Amino acid sequence: MTRRPAAALVAALAATAGLGVCSSIAAADSFTPVGLTISIAPVARRHAPLPITVAITADPGVLDGSEGPLRMEVRLAPECGGTFQTTPGTTLVNAALNPQPSTGKAYAGSVKGSGRPSAYGAQTVCAFLEDTDIGRVYANDESMQVTVSPSCTGAATAYDRARAALTRAQKQLRRSTRAAVRRRLKRKIASRKRTVARDKRRATTACGAGVAL
Repeated sequence: MTRRPAAALVAALAATAGLGVCSSIAAADSFTPVGLTISIAPVARRHAPLPITVAITADPGVLDGSEGPLRMEVRLAPECGGTFQTTPGTTLVNAALNPQPSTGKAYAGSVKGSGRPSAYGAQTVCAFLEDTDIGRVYANDESMQVTVSPSCTGAATAYDRARAALTRAQKQLRRSTRAAVRRRLKRKIASRKRTVARDKRRATTACGAGVAL
């Protein structure tokens, strides 16, 4: 009975793959008593938020013996180090588990976070479940990669600018009272709406469904 919540949590996060988000699943079992399930978009924009969710499952008693709060720590890096502290890169998660594990009990929980990638190219998701008081790593995962894409970044930035231009024109129309000016602004708004729709299609194609636009 104690394994059902963990199984349900893993299944729910795995379902996010259908929403343009990739999941790395390593469920707890007799060979891997601590499992991490990472859900993150496979493509990212540079300098834009990259959300991540990590589910943690553990067999009864496996997480006993920690001296400090257990933390889930994730960085996006060109290469993973042996610990979170020795891994350079963009921090996506650095949070204590809530709730913390109970002695002798199975564990199922999750943490969420986000970070803003600073460099283009393929980056590894470096995840560590760690007791930072004594430096013990209970589990780690470096099986997933995210591509910080120049084409996605450029297309999404163009879409952001098109939306901002449309918003400015709409505000001008609301403030205007002269008939000639309003006619001109309505034509401009119609044109800007077409541009927004076009740029959204281009950004969706470049970034995929997992990137928020």
